[in-house]
Amino acid sequence: MTDDVVALRLDDVGSASKRHEVYGVTRIRLGRLAVPFPGNLLFLKYVPPIKRWGPYRELTVADWQAVLAMLAEVGARLTIAVTAGWVERDGRITPFTSKFPAEARALREGVDAGLLEVANHGYTHCVIEDGLFRPRLFSGNRPYHREFYDWLPEAAHREHLKRAQDILGSWLGAAPRTLVPPGNIFSAKTVSAAAELGIRYISCLAAPRKPADGIVFVDDSHVRAFHDRDIALGGPAHLGRLLESQPGARFVTVAELGQAQESHRAR
Repeated sequence: MTDDVVALRLDDVGSASKRHEVYGVTRIRLGRLAVPFPGNLLFLKYVPPIKRWGPYRELTVADWQAVLAMLAEVGARLTIAVTAGWVERDGRITPFTSKFPAEARALREGVDAGLLEVANHGYTHCVIEDGLFRPRLFSGNRPYHREFYDWLPEAAHREHLKRAQDILGSWLGAAPRTLVPPGNIFSAKTVSAAAELGIRYISCLAAPRKPADGIVFVDDSHVRAFHDRDIALGGPAHLGRLLESQPGARFVTVAELGQAQESHRAR
């Protein structure tokens, strides 16, 4: 593998965390001091520049058309990490393809054109038990917008991955080969369930020390990861700047990078 091969990865497509994950600035820098600030109090965490994450909008068909045009122009490919179920405020879960049918059609066109790889980004992107995903009055809720904590039972890891694979597979005609764990949180339970469900590649910050049968860990050393939030707030030009930031690079999907890693190791 050479340094000019880079995987592009865009996270959080279809994730309701963009609606429910709300937290604010809790420290303000004054010179060398970090002064406590009540940024999670009531409405403050919703107000820019105090708010740190949500709410923000889902990308539109026009956004995706602009993204696909940029990729096609430079011969680049992109992995999009899609959360298969949108968590409604009352805890009901709506499949991505039902919540955003027009966007799903646009993305399917990108897949069919060979410009996109769809990766599994979980079923809910959050902990739905006891409504822990919902915003709070006096604190942030970021810790509950990760899906595959080790403290969750093994059955939950398997069930969420299977439901996501089923939804995404029905949409695309084949289930994803790549998993992008929300927030880079996963455990041996997640890895075992992923292997059972036909997932081959796990895109993560750093590969675990212990290898896993049937799984290739694609660490971030050759991955440029960003979020749909970057485009929702900065427009498709954000992708253009990212592509221009590495002249001469060949931009591929996470699965393609994983395949290159396998070939390199087999030599």
